[in-house]
Amino acid sequence: MLLYHILIDRFAVQDDSRGEVCFKGGNLKGILASLDYIQSLGTNGIVLSPFYQTDAYHGYHITDYEQVDPHFGTWDDVRRLVDEAHRRGMVIVADFVANHCHEKNALFAEGKHRDWFRYHKDGSVLGFAGLGFLPMFNTDNPEARDYLTERGLDLCRLGFDAIRLDHATGPSYAFWEYFSRVLHAEYPKVHLIGEVWGKMDFKPRHHLRYWLNSLRYSRQEARQLEYAGLLDGVLDFSFQQMICATVHKGMSPLHDKLLYKKVKSHFARYPASFRLWLFLDNHDLNRFLFECGGNKALLEDALTFTKQWHKPWLLYYGTEKGFANEKTIFDGTPYADERVRQCMALPQ
Repeated sequence: MLLYHILIDRFAVQDDSRGEVCFKGGNLKGILASLDYIQSLGTNGIVLSPFYQTDAYHGYHITDYEQVDPHFGTWDDVRRLVDEAHRRGMVIVADFVANHCHEKNALFAEGKHRDWFRYHKDGSVLGFAGLGFLPMFNTDNPEARDYLTERGLDLCRLGFDAIRLDHATGPSYAFWEYFSRVLHAEYPKVHLIGEVWGKMDFKPRHHLRYWLNSLRYSRQEARQLEYAGLLDGVLDFSFQQMICATVHKGMSPLHDKLLYKKVKSHFARYPASFRLWLFLDNHDLNRFLFECGGNKALLEDALTFTKQWHKPWLLYYGTEKGFANEKTIFDGTPYADERVRQCMALPQ
């Protein structure tokens, strides 16, 4: 299954877009109007960035979980996009942030839910990535837990087939156990896929198991393994890091025998029911063509290498155009090499 990963504001403009200094005008109507193009790439579905009311174009600084940002559209636009994707036989994935919100969010700004958030000993709010304007939820607070879980249920009611859980290592394990249990009780087919990434800044569920795994594997691998049995799957940063290591040497993934062994061993560590969603790049990373040093052949081979494992994988928007860190590197000319399109295509 090939999923086209879209940063809403940066993808397609349609009709009443509201482009301005930070926002560039991409919206849900633009995605809806582009579904023919997206499917022409051989995709089976789409992954959206957050569409809630936000203080930033990327959508991760949420100011209201109950409103769609007017830059992106309306709830009716969300419903139409979900319905049309399903009519075409595509799956559609929402992005949900349970770790933090923006300081302008009434949940924080009005001071009525102070115990819904986390604080330093000096009383200052604990902010995501050290940013005070992104207060982190206390996901073990029952009211905060229930509010966030209800917002997850809202996405299920809209018909989303899966939910990408942003910064899944932030909320507590107890929160995810509750969130998963409640959502799966009513919507057992909705997949909950965690973004599990970064250096160790969390307390492992199984301390001894984590450290034993970290002695044998990378910390990223050990961290991902912590979520097997807790969520339905994770975005596979370990796989992405292995591919990057190969192309950084100027070597094709298709010709790296050691890489094949590493990837097979990596996949074998997880239960068969645990979903590893593969990808080469996303909005937090360099464009993969940048990692390849602009070498189109390495990009083509990496796409072919990724496809062969028959796992869900995400194609970040613009890869088919040769974007490298949000712009083309080929003399300003968008790259639409047919060989890359063929590498990405999957049987329908």
